[in-house]
Amino acid sequence: MREITGGQAVIETLVDSGVEKIFGIPGIHNLAIYDAIYDLGIDHISSRHEQGAGFMALGYARTTGKPGVALVITGPGLGNIATAMGQAFHDSVPMLVISSQVETSALDYRSGYLHEMKNSTFFASSVSKESRCIEHAWQIPGALRDAYRLSVSGRPGPVHVEIPLDILENVYTHADPVIVEKSEKPQTDSVDVNSVCDLLKESVNPIILAGGGSAAASAEVRMFSEKLAIPVVSTCAGKGVMDERHPLSLGCRLHFPPVQAMLSESDLVIALGTELSPTDFWERSLTLGKKLLCINTDPGAFYNQRTADIGIKGDVREVLGRYLEMDMELPGAPEERYRRVDDAVKDSRAMLSEISGIKRELPLILSALEQVRSVLPPEGIFWTDMATPSYIGISEYQAREPLTFLHPVGFGTLGVALPGAIGSIVSSPGRKVCAMAGDGGFQFTLQELAIASELQLPLPLIVWNDRGYGEIRRNQSQKSPSRVIAVEHQGLDFQALAKAYHMRGMRLGSVESLGELLAESLESKGPTLIEIDVKECLK
Repeated sequence: MREITGGQAVIETLVDSGVEKIFGIPGIHNLAIYDAIYDLGIDHISSRHEQGAGFMALGYARTTGKPGVALVITGPGLGNIATAMGQAFHDSVPMLVISSQVETSALDYRSGYLHEMKNSTFFASSVSKESRCIEHAWQIPGALRDAYRLSVSGRPGPVHVEIPLDILENVYTHADPVIVEKSEKPQTDSVDVNSVCDLLKESVNPIILAGGGSAAASAEVRMFSEKLAIPVVSTCAGKGVMDERHPLSLGCRLHFPPVQAMLSESDLVIALGTELSPTDFWERSLTLGKKLLCINTDPGAFYNQRTADIGIKGDVREVLGRYLEMDMELPGAPEERYRRVDDAVKDSRAMLSEISGIKRELPLILSALEQVRSVLPPEGIFWTDMATPSYIGISEYQAREPLTFLHPVGFGTLGVALPGAIGSIVSSPGRKVCAMAGDGGFQFTLQELAIASELQLPLPLIVWNDRGYGEIRRNQSQKSPSRVIAVEHQGLDFQALAKAYHMRGMRLGSVESLGELLAESLESKGPTLIEIDVKECLK
C-alpha cells in the first residue's frame, strides 16, 4: 500500500504499459501529471499546439503500431486535439488521449469554471472508440490499461480518458494490483476452409483489394498473390502492402476507370483489412465483382459497400497463412492476369491528367515525386498533406513497403504532414523521413517547426508553394473560372520563417536539384525547409 497522487498513478500506469513517449502541452489543470513526469523521467515532447501533439502521436502510432499517447487539458486542449483524433479514428490508428477535467463537484454544470465543457466525453466520443471520465482515483490504473488495450484491439483507434483536477492532485492509498495479462490476438472465425477454397478454385479473374489492416501481412499477401497469380490493388492505407514494382501490383489506383473495370468484371474480390471507404475511390461509384470475400478484424466491414458472400473475422496474416498451406490453383491462364495488370497500369497513367484535373503542374509534380522516391530507401517514410502533389503521389509515388507513404485520406485533415513526420522520426531515430505540404496546409501546424529544430531532427520538409489553397482554387476554377474566392494567399517569406526557427531554408525555382538537396538534408543535423516556388518553376 502506498500514498500517491492521481497524477503519479497516471504516469506509473503508462510506464508499466510500456509507453516510452508522450506528446502534449502542460496546462493549469494537468500539472499533477507533469509533476509525475518530472519524477519518473518518461520522455515527453512538448508540442506548440494540441493538434500538433495529436498528429505527432498519430505519426508515432503509424510507424510503430503501438498507441501514440497524448496529454492535454480539457476544454480548448481537447477541442484542439479532436482533429487529430478524428484522423486516427478514420484511419484506424491506435491512440490514447488523456485530458484533465474540472473538479468532480463541478461536472455536468454550467458553472463557469476555467476550461469547462458542457459534456466533454460526449464531444470526444464522436472521434474515438470510447470516451470515459474517471470518477475515483483508484480507477486510474485499470481504466488506463483498458484504454490502452482497447486502442489496439479489434479495429484500432483512439480512446479518450479524462480525469478531474481534484482526482489528479489529491493523495490516495494505492494498492499495486496483480496483473493478469491476456492475449489481444484476434480470434479467427471457424469458417469452413473448403468453402473458401471452392470459391477460389471457381474464380477465373479474381482480384485482391488490400487495405491498411493488411499492412502487417505484406509477405503473406505477396506470397498468396504470386501462388495464384492474383492481381493486387490497394487503398491508400494499404499502399505498399504489395511492392508497387511487382508485375501483379495495380498500385493505389482504385479511382481509375481501368482498375474499377477490373473490380466490376471480377468474379471474386478478396478484400483484406479494408472497410471499402468511398474516399479510397474518390467517391466515384464502385461496383465489386460477382463474389466478395472479406477478411477483417472488424465484422462491420462485411456490410459496408455490399454484404460479403463470405466474411472471416480475424487477422489477415493468420488467415492468409492458412490458405497458403492449401494445394490449389485457379482456372484460366495466369499470363492473362499479368497482362491485364500491365494494361490497366499503363491505361491509368495515360488518364492521370484527366482523372486528377491537373494539367500544367503535372510534369513538375511527377519530377518532384520521382526525386523523393530516388532518395528515400525502401523503408523510408514519406508524409504528405492534403496538397496537389500528394493527390498525384497516391497513385504515382512508388511505395515498396507498407506504411511508407502516409497520407490523411479519410478524415482529410490539413496540417498533418509536419507533426506526423516528427512523430515517425522520434519513434524510429535511424529511419529516413521526409514530409511534403502545400503552403496553405503547412500553415495549420507550422509552429511545430520548433520541435524539429529543438530536437535537431534530420527532417526535410518540402513546401509546395502555389500561394494559396491550390487544390480548392483549381476546383473552383473548373466549376466557374470567374467565381474564385478565399483561396489566394499573400506570399509568405518561408526563408525568413526558417531562419526564425533556427533551421536551414532553401527556395527552389526549379525541381532539378531537389533530389540532391533532399539527400543532403536527410544526413544533416537539424531540419531543412525546402520551398518549391510553383509559379517560378512553371515560367
